[in-house]
Amino acid sequence: MSQGNDRPAYSRIADDLRAQIQSGDPPAGGMLRSEASLARSYGVARGTVRQALAELVRLGLVVSEMGKGSRVTGETVGGHDPAVTRYEIVAHSIRKQVASGSLGRNQQLPGEEALAEQFSVSKGTARQALQMLADEGLVTAVHGKGWFVGNAQTPLTRADEIAHLIREQIISGNIPAGTQLAGENQLAQQYSAARGTVRRAIATLEAEGYLESRRGQGRTVTKRTEPDGSEATTGPAKRLPT
Repeated sequence: MSQGNDRPAYSRIADDLRAQIQSGDPPAGGMLRSEASLARSYGVARGTVRQALAELVRLGLVVSEMGKGSRVTGETVGGHDPAVTRYEIVAHSIRKQVASGSLGRNQQLPGEEALAEQFSVSKGTARQALQMLADEGLVTAVHGKGWFVGNAQTPLTRADEIAHLIREQIISGNIPAGTQLAGENQLAQQYSAARGTVRRAIATLEAEGYLESRRGQGRTVTKRTEPDGSEATTGPAKRLPT
């Protein structure tokens, strides 16, 4: 136990347990010994141990789980507060892998079901963890593909980047509903990309419902929802200016 016998016993026990946690024993996600076991080990009353555990909870090092005991939540990393919920523990683990480089930029993450199985949590908890990381800009969801390391401002491929640029113009209203999109050749020149790359970008936007093919009109921007919940009016098809 730490030195400093002038301090309350619970404080010295808390310091000793904190040192053990910081050394990885038990590791993040692991359970501390029961109050009764700790009381015997330190030769104090269970009430004293309970005070020590309350101090660790206050510091964010452990979380009390009803009927189970005290679980280690993990250390502070990169300025983030220690994890205190199951989804934060999952996010904390993924965040550490990204920071260490074991999960590289643009690398695809395991799906929600795989993460749920890996961390013994529900799919909803795994989804909360991924959304938390997305809010931090560490991961992004790519439609029809899954979750990847990186943020929405740095698309995964050139086709994704072109789709992102066109999508932003549609969402902002710079390309109104009913506008006829320029042809593949014209877009390839505009974005300095191959026709195949442009075709993949357009296919993504069609799958997301931003574009549709109309006989004799090419690909046209579909109706989109306005902030007030109403649909934008689709007027006569217009050629996208270059």
